Amino acid sequence: MKNLFRLICYSLLGCIVFSASPLRAQQQQQKLDDVQEIVAIVNDEVISLYDLKQRMLLFLLSSGRQQLNQEETKYVQQQSLQSLIDDKLKIGEAEKYKAVISQEEQEQAFAGYAQQFNLSPEQFEQQLTQAGIDKKSMLKQIEASLAWEQVVGGLLMPQVSVTDDEIYNTIERFEHNKGQDEYRIREIFLLVTDNTRRDESKQAAQRIYDQLKSGSAQFPIMARQFSASTTSAVGGDMGWVMKSELPKEFVAAVSGAQKGDIIGPIEREDGFYVLQLENKRKVLTPSPDDTQVTLKHLFFKIAAGAKENEVAALEKAVDSMGKQIEGCDDVEAKAKAFEATSSGSLGTLTVGELPPAMHKTLLETKVGSATKPLREDDGFRLMVICDREVPEINIPGYEAVQNNLTNQRVGLMARRHLRDLRRDAIIDYR
Repeated sequence: MKNLFRLICYSLLGCIVFSASPLRAQQQQQKLDDVQEIVAIVNDEVISLYDLKQRMLLFLLSSGRQQLNQEETKYVQQQSLQSLIDDKLKIGEAEKYKAVISQEEQEQAFAGYAQQFNLSPEQFEQQLTQAGIDKKSMLKQIEASLAWEQVVGGLLMPQVSVTDDEIYNTIERFEHNKGQDEYRIREIFLLVTDNTRRDESKQAAQRIYDQLKSGSAQFPIMARQFSASTTSAVGGDMGWVMKSELPKEFVAAVSGAQKGDIIGPIEREDGFYVLQLENKRKVLTPSPDDTQVTLKHLFFKIAAGAKENEVAALEKAVDSMGKQIEGCDDVEAKAKAFEATSSGSLGTLTVGELPPAMHKTLLETKVGSATKPLREDDGFRLMVICDREVPEINIPGYEAVQNNLTNQRVGLMARRHLRDLRRDAIIDYR
C-alpha cells in the first residue's frame, strides 16, 4: 500500500513532484498558481487547476494505476473534470433544498473509505498527504456523494409510488420463475448526456473494464469513484436480480459468465455499463454456495527443507489421522495425540465464503468426519464437518419487494435527474 501511494505522484500527470524538501516555497507558490487558474465554471461555481490535479490523483488511487501514457493522462483528465462538474451540480441541487452535509458525516464516510484499505483514518490521511493529496479534496468529493444521497432520498424517493398490484404481481413472478436463473451483479454506469461525446464515454468504460479485468483495481472502489448510478454508494451492488427482470442488453452478457467475471462495456441509450457477476443461482432454489457448514480444523506444517518423498509421507500420515477422527468432540484430543501444528474451531460459514477448490469436499464429506488432506503452501489441513445445513429459500415478502421496486425506480429517476442537471447547466470551459 505504501508503495502504491508513493507511485501515485504528480509526475504521472505531467506536473511537478512535490516532496518535503527545501522547495517548500516553490510548492506553495505552485499551489497558489493552481488555485488561481480556472479550468471551468459551473453555474458560477469555479473549478480550479488545483481541484483538477487533486481529483486526478484520487482517480489514480482508486484505479490502482501506477503509470500513465499521454493518451491515458488525457482520459483521466477528462474523467476528473467531468466528475468535478457533477459534484458541483450535486452540491448545488442539495443546497437548493437546504440539504447540508455536516463535517461529522464527512469524517465518518472518510473513515469508512480508509477501512477499505485496512487503514485507520489517521493512517489514511498520512498516506494521502505523502501522495500529494489534500484530505480536504477527498472530503469535498465525499460531501458531493452524501449530498446527492440526500437529494435522491428527500426529493426523488417521495415521488415514487409502487401499487399493491405491482408488488403482488412481482411475488407471483417469483413463484412462476422458480428454478430459473437469477444473478447477483455489481455495476458501474457512465451516463451519456451529449451524444456527440458518446465515444469518450465508451472509451472511459473500456478503460475501466481493462483495469478491472487485469485485477489492478477493486470493483467496489471503482464503482464508488466512477459510477453515476445510485448503487455507487454500495459499491455498485444491484442485489439479486431475476433473469426476466434484467435489461435485454444484460441477459446475453451474464448468461454465459462465471462467478467473478468482469463484463462489458455494455451500451444502452442512457450510457455504458461495466458489470461484475458476483454470483448466480436458481430462483427460490437453494444454491450449494449457500450451504452453511460448521467446521473445526487441524493443521500439519511441512518441515523446512523437506524433500518430496517426505512431503508425500506427511500427506499419507495426515490422511490416516483424518480417518481416525470420530466427530467434532474428538478433534481437540486427536489434535494433541497427532501433534498437530494448530487446531481449533472455524465457526459456521457458507460454502461460498471458502475457496472454490474446497467446495466439493465440504459438500460431500459426511457430518462428523474429516476431509481428505487439503494442501496449502506450508502444510496440510484437515477440515472436520461438525454440521451442515441447507438454508430454506423463501419468497420475498411484501415489504422486501416494495423496497426493491422503489429502489429500482429511484435509481432510474436519479440518473435522469442528473442528466437534466447537466443539460441545463451553464458550463464555461477555460
